[in-house]
Amino acid sequence: MNERIPERRSIWRVGPDSTWTTVVPVVFIIVSLLTLALLPVVFGSHTAQMRREITQVAEPSRIAANKIESDLSTELDAVIAWQVTEQGQYRGKYNALVQDQRSEYARLRVLGPELGPEVRDKLRALNKETSEWHADVASNEFLSRHMPAEVFLARLFEKHPSYDEALVAAAELEVSIQEAIDDRRTKIRDAEKLSASLEIILTLLALTSALLVAGLGRQMRLLAREAMAQRHEAEHDAADAQRARAAAEREERRAAFLATAGQELAASLDYEQAIATLARLIVPNIAEICVIDLAESDGSLRRAAVAHHDMERERELAAHVGEVVHDVPEPLPSVIQKRETRIIGNASSLMAYACFPTAKQRSLLAVPLVSRGQTIGVILAAAAESRPFTQEDASLLSELSRHGSLSIDNARLYLESQQAVQAREEVLAIVSHDLRSPLNAVMLAASLLQTSERIAPEDREELEIIDISAKRMQRLIEDLLDVTRLEGGKRLPIERAPIDVRTLFAETYELFKSQAATSSITLQYHVDDVPPVYADGHRVMQVLSNLIGNAMKFTPTGGMITFHAESRGSSVVISVADTGPGVPKENLGDIFNPYWQAKRTARLGAGLGLPIAKGIVESHGGQIWVQSEPGEGTKFSFTLPVAIDTPAMATPTTTAR
Repeated sequence: MNERIPERRSIWRVGPDSTWTTVVPVVFIIVSLLTLALLPVVFGSHTAQMRREITQVAEPSRIAANKIESDLSTELDAVIAWQVTEQGQYRGKYNALVQDQRSEYARLRVLGPELGPEVRDKLRALNKETSEWHADVASNEFLSRHMPAEVFLARLFEKHPSYDEALVAAAELEVSIQEAIDDRRTKIRDAEKLSASLEIILTLLALTSALLVAGLGRQMRLLAREAMAQRHEAEHDAADAQRARAAAEREERRAAFLATAGQELAASLDYEQAIATLARLIVPNIAEICVIDLAESDGSLRRAAVAHHDMERERELAAHVGEVVHDVPEPLPSVIQKRETRIIGNASSLMAYACFPTAKQRSLLAVPLVSRGQTIGVILAAAAESRPFTQEDASLLSELSRHGSLSIDNARLYLESQQAVQAREEVLAIVSHDLRSPLNAVMLAASLLQTSERIAPEDREELEIIDISAKRMQRLIEDLLDVTRLEGGKRLPIERAPIDVRTLFAETYELFKSQAATSSITLQYHVDDVPPVYADGHRVMQVLSNLIGNAMKFTPTGGMITFHAESRGSSVVISVADTGPGVPKENLGDIFNPYWQAKRTARLGAGLGLPIAKGIVESHGGQIWVQSEPGEGTKFSFTLPVAIDTPAMATPTTTAR
């Protein structure tokens, strides 16, 4: 940060003995004279080139165009004379004129392109029009046989426009060539004027530069003083840049510290560890000593953590962790109430409250811990003896306390959620255990009564209702326990074994065929050539029962439920489809959530079947998904792993109505 600024040295020496004041004007005069000598040569070469173009290209081209136009104007006279006199000299004259035109056109084809694109286009137009006129003369036999005057005049009148167009094309070509000549002559005049103007200007500049030699010395002295002022300004800017760089480095270190602190605070959800981590981040990075007190519901503060740069002294202060203080000294209540960070001078009451050494003068800093709009505690920090707190320290500790507040609050919420989950699991375990004993007694009594001969036939239906209700209650208890395991992040217990999918489907079909027949629903299944799956048969039957039972709720009378299996790589895909009303797209993401139900089925179950089915499938390492369109039914599919080294099964299809 204390680097020396290298001295800037000018390439040009400035002072009384400098030659700079004479070198520059002399060089300028020499360049001006050389320019005066070369300028006529350059402009003369350019104008000579344009004159050569006029004499060697443009003028011959204009003469040739004029000759073509003259020959064209004579051709018609030769044709008319031959028709009137039938003398061969007029036919020969016409042919000679045509031949002359071709020669002149060949000449123009060589010279014309050098005069520009306009001349080139006019030349092509002339060739086209003259060719058409000569072709008309030949096709109409104007020079081949004598025609009656009326016929000749009629044909000549018919073809005369092509003759006029040829004459116009020749005239336009000559005009275009003349314009090219005039353009070059104009450029020659402009170049000569520009050359003369530049010579005058350069001469005046050369004379002016000679007069400026004397004045440049004074100007250079002024420049030297200006350069010195710029050097001082550059040194000042360099010092400002050093201060800005130091501030940027401090900000970078601050950001890096806060980022690292945020990572450390978020690394654990342990409540006490989060508070201790915050204290260890404050000491020794910001303060020498600090205490963290958390607010109680009655307005008191409980000591949660302490940190000291001296580990032995920190162990002594740790004895006060857990103590509750009801009489909190000022200004801590104000800091907690207003949620504002405050730098406090030495205050003996606060020093004693925090168990800091009271014999030494220290700067104190109080920072509230705020999360979700509520003050959860306060940080009281003491600076080193030789260094009081600054606003920068207060800002840094405020930002750190914001991260710490969030981490502490999250850890507290996580602890409360864990305690709630544990309490719920204990309650469910107790309830399920206490419910099973009387439930088993009910089921046993119903079974014994069904075998008793003293029960009248008309009373056995009530016994079946009791038995069905008891079994349903038993399944509900098992579902609650399964959902509790899944919400606790555990996988359901499974006992894997090779299972014949065909046998599994047959048992499922037998289980639901009576219910399907009662509801007038078609139930059918189909199994492709699939190998056995490696899974828990009871659990897979539970998945199928939940999916088919769920489909029974939604499928109307006369509808259809199908379930089938097919191989897909190392897995078997099992699907259950119905022709019910389907699931709205906005609800597809909720159907696997525990206790969720559509409004129209809010009283048809506990909402546990699909979450349990998902948990069972995932416990097997498979996936489950749903496809549905409103009005077109719903299809649930899930995968199970294939049992290794097992043959594929047959393909049965069974339907129940």
